[in-house]
Amino acid sequence: MAAQPAEHHDYYRDDDVSVTPAGLRIPPPSRRAPIHDDPVAVHGRPPVMWLLAAHGRSGAGTLAQIWAPAGDARRGWPAADRHRNVVVVCRTDRAGLDAAHDLLLQAQAGLVGDCTLLGLVLVPDAPGPLPKTLRRWADVVASAAPAVWRVPYVEDLRTHRQNELAIWTPTEPEPPPPGRMRAPAPSTTSPHHELAAIGREIFTAARNASGH
Repeated sequence: MAAQPAEHHDYYRDDDVSVTPAGLRIPPPSRRAPIHDDPVAVHGRPPVMWLLAAHGRSGAGTLAQIWAPAGDARRGWPAADRHRNVVVVCRTDRAGLDAAHDLLLQAQAGLVGDCTLLGLVLVPDAPGPLPKTLRRWADVVASAAPAVWRVPYVEDLRTHRQNELAIWTPTEPEPPPPGRMRAPAPSTTSPHHELAAIGREIFTAARNASGH
C-alpha cells in the first residue's frame, strides 16, 4: 500500500493561500499524516469509519477490532477509499495529545485529500483522572475537533489479545437508559457498554456525513 505525503502534492503547499485559511497554524510536513494514494481497505466490506492513529500504540488498532464498521487507517488519510470519514485517535499523555493536535490542525487546513474529519477519540494512558496540566491541554486539543469521544479505561483491553475482544456491530440493540439496568461488566463475550455506545455514536456520525 502506497502513501503519498501531503507535501508532495503541489495543491497542498503551505504557501497556497487559496487552500489554507488565513492565520491558521499548520504543522510542518514531518508532523502531518500522509494521504494514501491507494485504498487501505482491500478485502471484505469497506469500513464506514476510519480510525487514524496520531502515534504508535494509540489504541486505534484495538478499537478498529472492537468496532465492526471501523478500519485502521494505518497512520494515513484514506482519501482513495469508498468511505472517507475519519476520527483521530490518541492516548492522553502529552506526546499523544501533541500528535493529535497536529493532525487536527492538518484537517482544519484542508490538507487531508477528500477525507472528512468526524472528531477525536481520547484513549486514557493510565487509570484515574488526568493531571491538571494534561487535562487543560486535552481540552485545548479537543477544541480543535468537530466532536470528542472519551474512551473509558477498560481493564479488559490490557489483559486480552485483540482477537479475543468482543466485537460491537450496529445491529446490536441500543444500551439501556442509565438507571434502568446495571451495566454489564466488560468481558470477551459482550462489548463493554461504554465502548459500544461510543462506537454507535461514531457510526451514526459517519453515516450522516455520507448522506445515509
